[in-house]
Parts: sequence; structure tokens; C-alpha cells
Amino acid sequence: METGKRVQDSYTEMTELLLPQHANAIGTAFGGTILSWIDICAAIAAQRHCGTIAVTAAIDEMQFLAPICVGDVVRLRGWINAAFGTSMEVQVEVLRERASESSLTPCANAILVFVNRDSSGRPVKVPLLHAVTPEEKSREIAAKERKRARLERARNPVCPVG
Repeated sequence: METGKRVQDSYTEMTELLLPQHANAIGTAFGGTILSWIDICAAIAAQRHCGTIAVTAAIDEMQFLAPICVGDVVRLRGWINAAFGTSMEVQVEVLRERASESSLTPCANAILVFVNRDSSGRPVKVPLLHAVTPEEKSREIAAKERKRARLERARNPVCPVG
């Protein structure tokens, strides 16, 4: 096996409590607060994979699925989907835990792109990712397709009407 890391090596789980300062006027989470927590969780996963600082290059997908209310426990789970030359795709799922419920509710899902950087800020090679399970392999294939689509959009930007 070539040098690299497994998906589980970068797995990151964070727990937050949604407090009033994290909420809007109707008592649900500010989207920006959730995005901030997602970015932190993803950055930790990326750093665990690379062993160096990795910076956010893009949020490729972001979906809010269900509200999170003041008093809810928020669980964030992040992992690497694919490693490319100097970049990697990181996925974070956000789950809501309520004291009155025994199950977790999916509330958000995000896919981010991180670039591995050296101490001078220059991009450096990302360690290989060894997808082991069928689910990991499927996520890696999907990540490669999203990268292809990102590069295509970058080559053919949409011009605003005006």
C-alpha cells in the first residue's frame, strides 16, 4: 500500500450547544454560525489528513435541511472524501440532538474544498487517501466528478446578464 491515510484517520466530531447568541429572532440557528462550525470541523479533518495547515478554498455544496433551536445539541461530523494534488474535498454533516428525542436529526450537509499549505503559504502535496469501505469508495468517485464539474465551471464562467 502506498503511503497515505485512511478516511477514519481524519474523521472529526465536534459538539456544540446552540445558545441564544447563536440564534435569530425566531430562536433557530443563524446560518452563518452553522457555516462557521462546519468550516472549523472541516479544517480539523483536513489538517489531520495533511499534518499541516489547510485552508478553505471553496464551499462546493451547502444544504440546510432542518432547523436547530436554542437548547439543541449540535453534532458535526467531518471526513475527507478525496485527495487531489494539493487539494482535498471534505464533507461535514450536521445533526441535531434534542433531550426529548432519542434520535439524531440531519440538519445540514456541506462539501468543502481545502488546499494544503506549507509554512510560507505555498500549496503542497496532499497525502493519498485510501478509501476502504464501499461507502468511502462511492464518496471518492462522487468527489472526483464534483472536481471535474468545478474545473469545467472555472473554465466556462457564467456571464451575468446586464
